Amino acid sequence: MWASCSWMRPGTRVRSLIRRLPALLHRVWRSLKPTQLLALGFFSYVLLGALLLTLPFAQAKPVRVIDNCFNVVSAISTTGLTTVSVCDSYTFFGELVLLMLFQLGGIGYMTVTSFIILARGRALSDTRVEVLSAQFTLPEGFPIIRFVRHVFIFSFLIEAVGTVLLYEEFWAAGVPQPLWSAVFHSVSAFATAGFSLNANSLEDFRASGIVTITIGTLCYLGAIGFIVLQDAYWAVRFRRQITFTSKVILLITALVLIVEMPLFFLCEPALRVMPLRERLYAAFFQVMAASTTSGFNTIPIGKLSAASLTLIVVAMIIGASPSGTGGGIKTTSLSALLGVAASTLRGRPKITFFRHQIPAHRLHTAVANTTLYVSFLLLGVFLLSLTERQDYLATVFEVASALGTVGLSMGVTGDLTDLGKWIIAGLMFIGRIGPVTLGLALFHSPSESLEHIDADLAT
Repeated sequence: MWASCSWMRPGTRVRSLIRRLPALLHRVWRSLKPTQLLALGFFSYVLLGALLLTLPFAQAKPVRVIDNCFNVVSAISTTGLTTVSVCDSYTFFGELVLLMLFQLGGIGYMTVTSFIILARGRALSDTRVEVLSAQFTLPEGFPIIRFVRHVFIFSFLIEAVGTVLLYEEFWAAGVPQPLWSAVFHSVSAFATAGFSLNANSLEDFRASGIVTITIGTLCYLGAIGFIVLQDAYWAVRFRRQITFTSKVILLITALVLIVEMPLFFLCEPALRVMPLRERLYAAFFQVMAASTTSGFNTIPIGKLSAASLTLIVVAMIIGASPSGTGGGIKTTSLSALLGVAASTLRGRPKITFFRHQIPAHRLHTAVANTTLYVSFLLLGVFLLSLTERQDYLATVFEVASALGTVGLSMGVTGDLTDLGKWIIAGLMFIGRIGPVTLGLALFHSPSESLEHIDADLAT
């Protein structure tokens, strides 16, 4: 009898643990920092997306698991690098899964669930507000509820207008399923995802001003960020000036285009055989695609000169803006670094940018973000140089594109080894979350509440 009782004890303890597991998991969840919750949330969507793409009715032809995982990471990180052709490899359901993933990646997975909660008349928890603030780099005290609603309104209206403009052009060009293609490319552009249903991206529409300008406008609206869009909305509605931060974002974004577009136009040999209008469209589009980290292309990237590729790499590293859908070190980080350089050269003790003093915490964030970004960039180049036998410039370009969540490639993505694909996938994930956010998530020491949880699990 005693033996029977002792044999039952482990089973009793297991059942007791199972009953208490939800409460323990809830305590673990509440003990995590917003940055950790953000990283885990994106990772959970990667797992879900990979599972959906492995379903037989999601694939038009067999696709390897590693390629599905790669494409899912690319979608949720709004990068656009793919190891297989989307239009040839996936069915409508598979394409829909990818669209939902880069839509979630663009506006943020936490934003979607928060909008649903608000629509049901419920309040957002403090933890959810903290995660949203970390996701969009929102300042303290920012009206988060109104912001979430505006994110959805802005996204729907902008993508709807883009769909209407693209539909007529795609229909006139004889594109298969023009409405679906218009929806897919409009969402992809605003999310700066760079995914296309065309095997050659948008090269067939190089001479189309409607496609070029529409896609470019959508990408810029996504890249400058929802804070700027909301700031502009308030400025028009209440007749006030936009904030200094919005001015900096718009200035740096315009500066990249103003400086790089003429250089690309004049220095790229492949453009010289085109009519003047097509040259202007192509120069604008490729600089735009790199600086907004959208990843579309209207000319073959692999055939560009080294000088043009250098311009694109610089634009990819600078990237988009905080609270936007793109990657890179961000325009605000660049403005802070420019302020440091200018103030140092002038011998001024205070760091200013356009006569505005930059707070110390923003300088620290910009330096940390840039340092970590460059470190991951160099590490990625080193690792990919070990695993691949590609031209060095192509390797640097691929790593910069992955970490910047851009999606442009010189044509080497499909030829990567399995290890190389995992490296690029890891860089895309890091680029979407952000090097600083990932560092905070990894190096944060759990509070003592976790020790209590460990003790509960042991009893």
